[in-house]
Amino acid sequence: MKRLWEIDAARSAAILMMVAYHASWDVWWLAPGVGIDPFGGGWRALQVACGSTFLFIVGVSFAVATQRQRERGVGGTELWRHHARRAGQVLGVALLVSIGTFVALGSEDYVRFGILHCIGVIMLLLPLLARLGPVVNAVAAVPVILAGKALEDRYDGNPLLFPLGWRLPDGSGVDYYPLLPWIGLSMLGLAAGLALYPRGARGPLLARLLDGRTPPRVRWITWPGRHALPIYLLHQPLVIALVAVVLLLAGVEIDPGQR
Repeated sequence: MKRLWEIDAARSAAILMMVAYHASWDVWWLAPGVGIDPFGGGWRALQVACGSTFLFIVGVSFAVATQRQRERGVGGTELWRHHARRAGQVLGVALLVSIGTFVALGSEDYVRFGILHCIGVIMLLLPLLARLGPVVNAVAAVPVILAGKALEDRYDGNPLLFPLGWRLPDGSGVDYYPLLPWIGLSMLGLAAGLALYPRGARGPLLARLLDGRTPPRVRWITWPGRHALPIYLLHQPLVIALVAVVLLLAGVEIDPGQR
């Protein structure tokens, strides 16, 4: 079956939000005197919207891919291996991000369990959650999200609890996306994908809304969404270099040591 442009377009929107947020973070890191606060206000809202969109789409995409594989007669262990291979790729890139940020930011701020780590683990759990069906996933997502909110300011020295949502006393690093509450967004996406894309194709509702209504220049709109993983891995060095050039041209002093 062909790709679904609306899913790729939604992922493209999330990538644009990600680039915009990381540009603000880069300004904060390079030139604290500018006064941008990426951890509060509208910038924090943008970060939450970006992460929520990515993780919701993870659930939708998993539902579509799983149902398409089942239509081809793939199931059981073979289907799980299919998803595990993709999860392994994501976790491999997550490891590169951790190593790269450790070198760039040091042992306190590096990415310990970022959005890619979260997505990789969620992809291993979604085959179990998919068996619950759309209704149970949608209902269960609510207490999962609330549990994550309740853990926001909880600290524990056990590193095994860190991926779940208990922060480490010595800091959680940048880009921290614990399973609670973020897996709840993927559960909502899984529920939506199972309900709206039966057998991996648009159901009656989406067919009425979208069939025959492909937007012009759709390949440009969906290109980032079709290459999300390499863009995630490569965009930050390019964005930080561009931000640095703009700051220098504007006469702003660059000094990350002032943080």
